Amino acid sequence: MLAAMHGSEYLVSGFLGATFPVAGDAGHRVQLSELDRELIRLLQLDGRQSFVAISRELRVPEKTIRRRVNELLESRIIQITTVADPAVLGYTVGAMVGVRVDGRRGIRSLVESLANLPSVDYAVITTGRYDALVEVLCRDTTELLNVIDESFIRAPGVRSAEVFPYLQLHYQDPVWDTAHHHGENVRGVETRAPLDAMDRRIVAELNADGRLPFGLVGERLGISESQVRKRVTRMLQEKTIRITAIVNPRSLGYTMQVWMAIKCAPGHSIADLADTLTKLPSVKYVVTCAGRFDIFVEAVCRNAQDVMRLVDSEIRTLTGVADTEVLLCLDLYYRAVQPPVREG
Repeated sequence: MLAAMHGSEYLVSGFLGATFPVAGDAGHRVQLSELDRELIRLLQLDGRQSFVAISRELRVPEKTIRRRVNELLESRIIQITTVADPAVLGYTVGAMVGVRVDGRRGIRSLVESLANLPSVDYAVITTGRYDALVEVLCRDTTELLNVIDESFIRAPGVRSAEVFPYLQLHYQDPVWDTAHHHGENVRGVETRAPLDAMDRRIVAELNADGRLPFGLVGERLGISESQVRKRVTRMLQEKTIRITAIVNPRSLGYTMQVWMAIKCAPGHSIADLADTLTKLPSVKYVVTCAGRFDIFVEAVCRNAQDVMRLVDSEIRTLTGVADTEVLLCLDLYYRAVQPPVREG
């Protein structure tokens, strides 16, 4: 259950209500300038950092900073959003669902429909054992059962859905550009208290636009700007949420994304192996789960050679690894974690 997860401060990043933008969609790879990369770096550290502060830091005119950030946002190369622990938003159960299709429906159409479910924050079309991996967040096991039964098993085009309930989320780094140099802001050990209803409403407002003025947030929610600012400041200081720029990994040169399903060898600690995996530079996500696999790992790599190195030299050689399966990601869909629609 997510409430028992120790080891991740920032969980579940993504693009709200839309496909994650792929840089090659129009047949061209986005070329980011050095200024673009510096802007992204600073906005990943603080998505609400003022244009004045960025201008001062980079010694570039504020007008130029404002124009280029707006261009990056409008072209969907980046999105500034909240990254929040699902448990504090009211979700106590998470699971990865491995989906196999039966060919009666196009896989893109099927996965898009699953990605649009309120309980789904992540979906990816893959090669390998599963045609898609879908992450589900629920308030309890009853809700998880209902989602699997009504929205997966009965969905037209689904041949099978294998559920891997999460036991512990060891690592999540929403900042793609740090894929090869992990920062210090990626782990936590304490269990955080759930947010109250107003905090959750504020997070919901900032999901679509992390730079939304606090005055406008307050106006929408019927509270003062100072109250919004105070609550957001507290949540940031407590590391309950993070407001950051999420960037298309392909724009940064990471052309391959992979998932690895790992079985731990008998006599070895699953938790210890998971913690070891978090230290690998390419790894972005590590979760232990129940089911045929013990651990799921997500990684971003620059090319196929990097994938081979990661799998063959860095993961399969680890003590405790009994078996691995590699699933290459072909298309992916993200959505920022929204508080449950119904309270309680």
